[in-house]
Amino acid sequence: MMPAMVDDDDDDPDARGETASAAPVAPHSRLDASTLADIAASVGFELMGIAPVEPLGTGWYAPHAAAFASWIADGHHAGMTWLAERAAERLVPQHLMPGARSAAVFWLGHRVPDPPRPDGPHARVAAYAWGRDYHNVVRKALRKVLRRLIAIDPAVRVYMSIDTGAVLERAFGARGGVGWIGKSGMLIHPRRGTFGSLAVMFLDRTLEASPAGHPDRCGTCDACITACPTGAIVAPGRVDAGRCISYWTIEHRGLIPVEIRRGLGDWLFGCDVCQDVCPWNRDAPRADPSRWRPVFAHPDPLWFLTNGDEALLAALSGSPLLRARLEGLRRNALIVLANQGRRDALPIIEAFAASDPDPVLRATATWAARVLGSATAGPRAAADAEPLVRAEADVPIA
Repeated sequence: MMPAMVDDDDDDPDARGETASAAPVAPHSRLDASTLADIAASVGFELMGIAPVEPLGTGWYAPHAAAFASWIADGHHAGMTWLAERAAERLVPQHLMPGARSAAVFWLGHRVPDPPRPDGPHARVAAYAWGRDYHNVVRKALRKVLRRLIAIDPAVRVYMSIDTGAVLERAFGARGGVGWIGKSGMLIHPRRGTFGSLAVMFLDRTLEASPAGHPDRCGTCDACITACPTGAIVAPGRVDAGRCISYWTIEHRGLIPVEIRRGLGDWLFGCDVCQDVCPWNRDAPRADPSRWRPVFAHPDPLWFLTNGDEALLAALSGSPLLRARLEGLRRNALIVLANQGRRDALPIIEAFAASDPDPVLRATATWAARVLGSATAGPRAAADAEPLVRAEADVPIA
């Protein structure tokens, strides 16, 4: 039985960011970049930088906006249609917050020391999802920053996003000196590596911008590109989500195409391969486990199939794993078990293939059972009422 991942924050992620302001009064002169940096450090942020918000997305921002527009045009956002639907706001930040003049970028490391690996087979989970949801942890710290800002300047207006608003966080992080955008597409800091959660706060104040960002220090290294199991890094700094394990295991809803399943390997949720091989992470400090409370670093995929919804929701409360939803986690678990050759799981997988009410899970379980040598899963699928399931009866098993 897995321990509960309970988060005591009462924050509810807002898919469109958060805007805050107070009654208009005369601004206080002490609100400056140095003061903001001190406040950020006092609440636990490890890095902070300031980037100017260019009018209508021009200036330093223009190449980042162009790269994003090209990424969308090439279809590299896969099924994440909301990225295209809100592209205008990402391309022109003032659409999110009219009057935005400065962007403060905050970094909080989330890679804790590796928990002990259990004996026997287990799945892999991206490091950011081992414990508490970074949205809640970072939002709690960011709201502390906001309260102190308002105490200094009650008239300040801000827009806050922790990977929830239509903000190109890494672009602002690069201009704010928090790091450079590496070949993996990740923001890299020379001392802290890549395992950091980002937050951006737009302010209607002109704060002194950080010096020009870190130069690109990837050099000739292409470790992330060559190590990616699915070839998702199609060019330096550009990831095709349609090939990315993180996309398929977290964002994609529904059946995972058969040609993708083997490539997922033992990744249940997300993927860290490009970060694990990055030299800049070799000596990067690890985060405080007491802050992140890691629980799900090495779960047994079978656990997701042998517990009901109520038990899973209770155990996963406050965990980023719920981003994939229970049906997604069970789908992923079935694929991992098949990829690991877990014949001990075959009776449970057969039960899913025979009677689960979700046709996606029946179809995935049919494939997994056939991979593990079932003689009955294929014929049973051929008689299923759902075309999605019937199609799995004759899928070639590699």
